Parts: sequence; structure tokens; C-alpha cells
Amino acid sequence: MAIKKEATVGQVAEQNSSNSNVVDSMWDGWMSGVKTVYAYQREMENLALETIERQKEIWTKTTENMNKMEQEMKKFMEDVKVNYHNNVRNAGGEQAGKTFEEWTERLDEISNRIQQLTWTPGKASLNVINKSQEQMETSFKNVIEQQQRTREEVQALIENLLGQVKSTQKGLLESFEANKNNTINLFK
Repeated sequence: MAIKKEATVGQVAEQNSSNSNVVDSMWDGWMSGVKTVYAYQREMENLALETIERQKEIWTKTTENMNKMEQEMKKFMEDVKVNYHNNVRNAGGEQAGKTFEEWTERLDEISNRIQQLTWTPGKASLNVINKSQEQMETSFKNVIEQQQRTREEVQALIENLLGQVKSTQKGLLESFEANKNNTINLFK
């Protein structure tokens, strides 16, 4: 009979180990899913930051191009004015050159006002967009940092809870198995 009891004790230990493995596998699988969700969230955060950075680069380039275009237009207009003035002075003499200068000064005033009216709203809009972009980037980074801290805190709490749940379930299974074996032994 002693041999039979040892086999029963061995079977009970094997059964308890198997039940323990099932509990571990189940909760470890669940925690793996949680970690996968967290990894996905981190990936989305990184993609969003990359997108914001690209937008920032685009608006910076747009601003640079607008400034460059404005400077090129001013330079072009100045070159045209100087060339035309020289041609008028060469063809019509000094008096024609002075008259042309007076007219070009008036045209410069008009041209400057037109440029102000056309370029200023565009520049102001770009400045507002660039500042908004910077504020959005800062806010988004702050949100991401907070999410990361919260995730880390929650993950630590979940891991602690899972440890307790596993321990409790394993204890319940062991208790159930022991009670089952005791009940079976009572009927033998």
C-alpha cells in the first residue's frame, strides 16, 4: 500500500505543477498582450512625433522660401530699375535720368506698399502657423511623457496584481486538489 500512496503523492505533485503552469501561462499570456498594446502605443507616439517634426520642417522651408522669394523679387526690381535708369540716362541725357529717378522713387513707394500689402499677411500667417506648430509639439511631447509615466506606473501595478492573482489561484488549485484527494481517500 505504501507504494500506491507514493504514486498518488507523485501524481498529486505532477497535477499541482501542471495546474500551476496553466495559471502561469494564462496570466503571462495576458500580460504579454498588455505589453504588446503598450509597445503599439509607443510606436504610435513615435510616428506622431515624426509627423510633427516633418510638418515643422515643411513650414520652416515654406517660410524660408517665402523670404527668399521676397528678397529675389526686391533684387530683381532693383536691378531692373538700375538698368532702365542707366539706359534712359544714356539715351536721353542727365535731365531724362533725373526725371526717371523721380518717377522711380514714386513707383518704389507704390511698389513697397503693394509688397507690404501682399507679403505681410502671408508672413504673419506663417509666423502664426510656426508658433502654433511649436506649441502643439511641446504639448504633444508633454502628453506623451505623461502617458509613458502612467503606463510605467500601471504596468508595475498590473505586474504586482498578477503576482498576487497567480499566487491566490495556485493556492486555490492546490487547496482544491488536496480536498479532492482527501475526499477520494475517504471513499477508498
